[in-house]
Amino acid sequence: MDDPESYRLHTVTLDLLHIVDMSIEFLLETKFLVWVMILSRLSGLFSFAPFLGGTFIPTTVRVLIVVVSSWLMMPYVNTVIYLSTPIGVIVWMIFINFTIGMAIGLLATIFFDAVQLAGQIYGYQIGFSVANVLDPESDQQIPLLGQLMYLMAAYLFVVANGPGILLNALTTSLNMIPVNTLFLGTAFVPTFWTEVGTIFSVGMQIGFPIIAFMIVVTLVLGIMSKVMPQLNIFMVGLPLNILVGLIMFAVLIPVWFTIFGNMIGEISSKISILLSEM
Repeated sequence: MDDPESYRLHTVTLDLLHIVDMSIEFLLETKFLVWVMILSRLSGLFSFAPFLGGTFIPTTVRVLIVVVSSWLMMPYVNTVIYLSTPIGVIVWMIFINFTIGMAIGLLATIFFDAVQLAGQIYGYQIGFSVANVLDPESDQQIPLLGQLMYLMAAYLFVVANGPGILLNALTTSLNMIPVNTLFLGTAFVPTFWTEVGTIFSVGMQIGFPIIAFMIVVTLVLGIMSKVMPQLNIFMVGLPLNILVGLIMFAVLIPVWFTIFGNMIGEISSKISILLSEM
């Protein structure tokens, strides 16, 4: 009885191993390239998105997050890409997926660039044009007030679950745009560049109150120099500009927090519009 039972158990084990081997072979044949495409899309997001692509996150950690996240997302993607797909097509699909992730990340980055531009304009207006600090994320010298406004926006972005919004948008894109997509919609590029073009206009809108107020201060100083010629306007003007500018900065902080919150809320809708055009 032992020999037949052992033989049957051995046969069942071999059958199971054969099934597992076939399953692994099938997964490699149909899903490995799917994982590569998800990996490339996540790489695009993590390369250009604020915080996710920042230099303060070690490269090794970012790579590990991208690899693990793409592997966890793979079972939820029903697309099949066979290993026999021509190499040229595979490379092109990787490029398309990287572009999709990059576009999602850049849309969020545009918001921070606009805020930083507003801070730079503000700094120049009050006389902080030469006061620069090192931005640890971009590893560049930027104006002091630009960095301060950037940090304010960054705080709101984290509190409002901005990174989660971006990851959710990328997950949504996997359902809206298959990973084996070879072409993007014709309206994608115009829509994307339209959003990129809003950096300057949004930055000017944020900085306009300061620009207008400092113009008034400059006019007052000009009138004072005419009324009191003995007044050294250069000695008085710079400290006065800085004092008035910092007071205005403190007064406008609640307003800016409201504006930044609204802008962060628009990021998700802008990404949805962009994905619908792809």
